[in-house]
Amino acid sequence: MKKMRWALVLALMLVLTAGAGAVELLDPEIVDVAEYYGYSIGKYGGTLTVYGGASGPKSYNPHLAAETSTTDLTNQLFEGLVRLDRNTGDVVGQLAREYEISEDGTEIVFHLRRGVQWHDGTEFTAKDVIFTFDVIYAPDSQSNARTGLHIDGEPMQYEALDDYTVKFTLPRVHSPIMYSIGTAIIPEHKLGDAFREGRFNESYTLATDLSEIVGTGAWQLSSYRVDQELVIMRNPNYYQFDTEGNRLPYLNRVIYKYYPNQDTAVLAFFAGEFDYMGIPATHFTEFEDREPNLPFRIVESGPNPGTTFIVFNQNPAGLEPPALNWFQDKYFRQAMSHAVDRETLLDMEMNGRGYFQHSPINMRNEFFLNPDVKTYDYDLQKAHELLEAAGYTLGADGRRYDPEGNHVEFELLTNTGVAIRQTTGELFQEDLGELGITVNFNMIDFNVIVDKLLNNFEWEAIIIGLTGTFDPNGGANTWMSHGNLHMWHPLQEEPVTEWEARIDELFVSAQRTMDWDERQMYYYEFQDIVAEQVPLIYTVNAQTNVAIRDHLRNGVPAPISGGMMDTWAWLWIDR
Repeated sequence: MKKMRWALVLALMLVLTAGAGAVELLDPEIVDVAEYYGYSIGKYGGTLTVYGGASGPKSYNPHLAAETSTTDLTNQLFEGLVRLDRNTGDVVGQLAREYEISEDGTEIVFHLRRGVQWHDGTEFTAKDVIFTFDVIYAPDSQSNARTGLHIDGEPMQYEALDDYTVKFTLPRVHSPIMYSIGTAIIPEHKLGDAFREGRFNESYTLATDLSEIVGTGAWQLSSYRVDQELVIMRNPNYYQFDTEGNRLPYLNRVIYKYYPNQDTAVLAFFAGEFDYMGIPATHFTEFEDREPNLPFRIVESGPNPGTTFIVFNQNPAGLEPPALNWFQDKYFRQAMSHAVDRETLLDMEMNGRGYFQHSPINMRNEFFLNPDVKTYDYDLQKAHELLEAAGYTLGADGRRYDPEGNHVEFELLTNTGVAIRQTTGELFQEDLGELGITVNFNMIDFNVIVDKLLNNFEWEAIIIGLTGTFDPNGGANTWMSHGNLHMWHPLQEEPVTEWEARIDELFVSAQRTMDWDERQMYYYEFQDIVAEQVPLIYTVNAQTNVAIRDHLRNGVPAPISGGMMDTWAWLWIDR
C-alpha cells in the first residue's frame, strides 16, 4: 500500500513539474516525515526565526568558509552528492540519488538526481560536479575541502560518464572518502568564468548581488543587513516531497537574527523572538524556571559535537623566541593543561551540565573515542613541578623565568560575545598568575582571530573552538601536518616533529583500511599522542539543550549532532 501511494505521489509530481518549465524533475526525494522521522505532515506558510549568533556570514562561498557563522548559512544554500543520515550517521544520497562503490573500494559511481534546479532555474548536471572538483584541486585552491579530498597528496580522478553520472577513481582505497566527498557542489554557469580567470577566491563575497548566489538547497538568499538580520526564502523548485505529495519546505522563510552577546539573545527568546534556540549553558536554570509559564519545552540532546581549547603558537613564521621556545615545549604545554580549572568552568558557565573534554574525537562517536586517554586534572602544584623540572623557575619576586632568564609572559586572545571563552580566559589568567606567569588576556573580533590563525600567524595563545565531525578523518586538515587548520603550525611541507609525523602516518593508515577495528586502533593511538603532546588544551564541552516553541512542529534535534538546522525543510508552524 505504501509503495502504491508513493508511486501515485511521484506520478503527480512529474505532471506538475513537467508543466512548470523546461526542467523536468525525474528523481525527486520522498521524505517520509511521518513514519521514518516520527514527525507529522506539515502545513504551508509561516516564518522561522532563529538566533544566528554574535555575527553573520563573512562570505557566501561554501569553499572559502572558515567559521560557523558562514557555514550555518551556506549549508542551507548548497548541497553535496551525499549527506549523513541524521539518525544513524550512515552516508545517504543527496544530489546523487544513489551511488555504487567497486569491490576493491577504488571506484565510486554517482547517479545524479535528474531535473534538480539551481535557484535561478538552470538544471544541475554532472558538469557542475566536475567544475566543483576542478576548483578544489586547482593549484591555488583555498577550498576548505581540499585536504580531505587528497589521498597521499594526490587528487582523485573524476569524469562525467553522461549528464547525470559521475565516476571517481581513487589512487588507493580510502575508507573515509564518503565522509569527505559530500562537499558543497557549486554552479559552473555562475562561477566558471571567475575560476578560469583566476578570480574564484574573490567570488561570492558579501558584496555580490544576492541574485547571483545560487545553490540547489531548500533555501535561497533574500536579504542581508550585515550582522543584524539575514533572510532566506523557500526554494519553490526544491526536489524533496513528503509522502502526501507536498513539495518541501513547508515554511515560507527563515530569518537569522544576530546579537553581539548571548545574554541579549536569551532575553529575545523569552520575549518570543525566536522559534527555537540552543540554550547557553550559563542560562539553563533561567530556561528551567520559565518553562512552566512560557510556551516552550526543553529538549536535551547530548554533548555538543564540537570542541573548545587553548592553543599556543608553535609557528616560526609568526612567532620568535623566547615565546616560541616555551610553546614548543611539551612540558610547558602539559603544565598549562594542569592549570585549566575545568570543574569551575562547568559550575560557573554550565551549571554543572557538561563534560570535561579530553580528546579531539567527537564525544557522540563512542566507537572511536578512546576511554583510557591521558587526562590533566586541575592541579597547580603539579603544574609548578612540571615547570620547575623543565627549567622554568619561580624567582624571589614571585615571577616565573625560563632557562634563559626571560620572564614568562604572553598574550591570550579570544573572540567577544562567548561567555564561556571569556570565563576560561579570566580563570586561566588568574591561575597562571599563581604560577608566576603573566597572561595579558584580550577579547577581539572573531574575524581578526581567524585572520591571525589562517593568514598572518602573528599571535601567541588563543581560546577558540572547532565544530565536530562524525568520522575522525574529518579533522585531517587540523591534525595532519600539512593541513591549513593545523593551527599551531599549519601548512608544513614536511612534519617538523616526530609526533606530528606519527599522526600523519596514523591518519593515512586509518584511511587505507576498510576494517573498522583497525581504524579504531589507529585513532586510539592518535588520541594518546595528542594527550601526551597537548598541542590543543581542551577545556569543557556543553550539554546540548534546545528550547523549542510549542507552535513549532517536527522540531527534533539530530541524534548524531544535537542540531536542528538539517530539519528546516520539514519544520512547520501550527498556530
